Amino acid sequence: MNESIINIGMFVTYGLLVIAALTAIVFAVVHMIGNFRKAIPTLIGIAVLVIIVLFSYAISTAEPYENATPTVSQWVGGGIRATMILVGLGVIAAIYTELSKLFR
Repeated sequence: MNESIINIGMFVTYGLLVIAALTAIVFAVVHMIGNFRKAIPTLIGIAVLVIIVLFSYAISTAEPYENATPTVSQWVGGGIRATMILVGLGVIAAIYTELSKLFR
């Protein structure tokens, strides 16, 4: 096949992906503005996730590994720590749910 046809197809695919993502974001924001009372728990959840990620980034070290810059190393360490925190919270929530069912 001709490489120019493949390149055009890739650009069209990227364009459609961007359009779909922007449409999903715009409709979500419009729905949140229209039903702000119902959107408050979602906004609180997003805020908690942002706080966890920023906390994880703040406590991670900036030691450069092999080919990574200190900034990249700190973001990677923060991502790993945030994942561990969220997994721990998930395990605690599962245990709490099972114990609360046990004592009903």
